Amino acid sequence: MSHSSTALIETRSGLEHQVGVVGAGPTGLLVAAELAIAGVDVVVLDRYEAPDTTIKAGSINVATAEILDRRGLRPAAQAAQQRFGEELKAFAAAHGTPTPMSGRLAAGGRASFPSTGHFAGLFFRPDLLDQTDPRIAAHPGAGSSVMVRQSETEALLGAHAEALGVEVIRGVEVTGIDPLRDDQGVEVGIALSTSRGPFRVGWVVGADGGRSLMRHLAGIDFVGTDPETTGYQAIAEMDGLERLRPGWNHTPTGVYSLGPIPGRILTVQFTGAPDRAIRDQPVSVEELQASIRLVTGQPVTVKSIKGRATRWSDNARQAVTYRAGRVLLAGDAAHVHSPFSGQGLNLGAGDAMNLGWKLAATVNGWAPEGLLDTYTTERHPIAAQVLDWTRAQVALMRGDDKTAQLRRVVQQDLLSNTATTTYMVLTTSGIAQRYELDSGEDEKPPHALVGSVIGDAPLSDGSRLADHFHTGRFVLLDRLGGPLAHTSARWSGRVETIVEDTAVAGCPESYRVLTGLLVRPDGVIAWATETADADEAVAVLIAALSQWAGTATQILEAVTR
Repeated sequence: MSHSSTALIETRSGLEHQVGVVGAGPTGLLVAAELAIAGVDVVVLDRYEAPDTTIKAGSINVATAEILDRRGLRPAAQAAQQRFGEELKAFAAAHGTPTPMSGRLAAGGRASFPSTGHFAGLFFRPDLLDQTDPRIAAHPGAGSSVMVRQSETEALLGAHAEALGVEVIRGVEVTGIDPLRDDQGVEVGIALSTSRGPFRVGWVVGADGGRSLMRHLAGIDFVGTDPETTGYQAIAEMDGLERLRPGWNHTPTGVYSLGPIPGRILTVQFTGAPDRAIRDQPVSVEELQASIRLVTGQPVTVKSIKGRATRWSDNARQAVTYRAGRVLLAGDAAHVHSPFSGQGLNLGAGDAMNLGWKLAATVNGWAPEGLLDTYTTERHPIAAQVLDWTRAQVALMRGDDKTAQLRRVVQQDLLSNTATTTYMVLTTSGIAQRYELDSGEDEKPPHALVGSVIGDAPLSDGSRLADHFHTGRFVLLDRLGGPLAHTSARWSGRVETIVEDTAVAGCPESYRVLTGLLVRPDGVIAWATETADADEAVAVLIAALSQWAGTATQILEAVTR
């Protein structure tokens, strides 16, 4: 946003920023970047003086890798994966184990869909994944950028937000929120009380973690299930590691995982929630060592911890709504669960993408009625499913004999066939998620692709479909010779249009048969058609654009008439 535009905001309403994001983790940075790419003036406030380098998720899923790709960040993610790969290779060489990156080449050396993953420590077999499944075929190439650690993801999102002009202010503690009203008593914004004085903003996005103050101050209930485990994760220097097995291991007293990088250890003990008296204190060498010995039954000695270790539980809770007036929640502020499979980072990225463009449309004044409320209705069920997924994993990790037998059934009878493995990989990858969206047609059901996440495809001009999302606008594919493109021009500045005569070689079959495709800024398919009737396609496209992109630009409407 230009300085003149900012001054105009201050003159009209006394606001300093259109949106304030509280929390500079991956979710907060991504939602801020999505707002900035749409021209919204946004500030990010974070209580920490520096980015959090605590060891957390070791990878991102396919859906998150594709989010980065659609915003032009694929090269940075690929570079991060390459760096991580060197560490994985070093661990594998030292322990004689395969790396998590193996098994990603299909016959003939072609890049395949990434199949590395696990459910409760039971790993999926790459050879059992159906690489011909049409849903998988529509998402090529993501395997080159999924092994990106959370710290690296946060760093590249921070650089992305900075390049878009986002102001990130660290070392600021937000302590309160109060409504701002105009002379007629209408609420026009929120005053954030902070350790550096007040910040007057139009909207607040709470991305401030599982103990979110923004959620508490907004009066949003946080419901779910209490924890029964305490877990630890660290990079440590240890003696006695020869007594432990690499990978995930179940024991009568819990679960531990050694690797896949040198010094990385994770433990899960079924001893209830972490002690509240120490939950805000750093994990000590003695505490980590006690957990390792309890779970493994081996006299491992922890000599030192590199960086900060994490302490966590399987507390699983979700905000009953993601919006209270001008306060919205995203990421861990909206939902918490155990970190198994690293779903928290991916869930937060999905929140940020869904919320960013909708809040930007609201701030910029063109949002269709009720658009911002679809953030909760679309994302809440997705998080609920993830919470249940993580609860099931905790149940499968218990150390009793009956659970051990259940694990054998799951691994030997369920995860030993192609259909189940493909389903599990599709679910953990994030590409199986689907929103229940209207078709824009009163009498016809929506196309099967509507509501699903867009993959990628080569285009006739030599570009990829993903290349056209860098500006954060709607993307329209017109294979009917121009009438769809002509129609979308009425939404000037909101839609990027691609016109091609026919699909090119290498285009996934599910996209090859389409004559028209409209994708929202968050990568969700809003409309698709296979009809050759241009008049029919134009009529439904207008309905879809009106539903999601608001009223057509009036000046261009007049010209069109």
